[in-house]
Amino acid sequence: MSRYAITSDDSHFQVIVGWDAPLTTFFGQVFATTVEAEDDDMACVLWIGDDVQAITTVAALQDALQAYATMPPDIAVRLQHDQATTPPRSALQERMLQWLHAARPRPG
Repeated sequence: MSRYAITSDDSHFQVIVGWDAPLTTFFGQVFATTVEAEDDDMACVLWIGDDVQAITTVAALQDALQAYATMPPDIAVRLQHDQATTPPRSALQERMLQWLHAARPRPG
């Protein structure tokens, strides 16, 4: 898993992006920097890419975060490298992901 902080367009936010190899997805997190709470859940404004292959391209990640930050070109290159150098999942990892997916609550 990789994780990079990028500068937000608004000083009230901190933006984190990365590559989650086990889920094979890019992710983004936006945290409010002005929240007076100690709990990160209170400060988390946006969390995307938390499911298997939810965000499969850097361009899609950029689009999803455009209201908060502009992706620096060097971070985009690092993320693409992280994705390209991810080894395939093992059979055990595949089984665990299937189990986790099946255990998720379904809407309705």
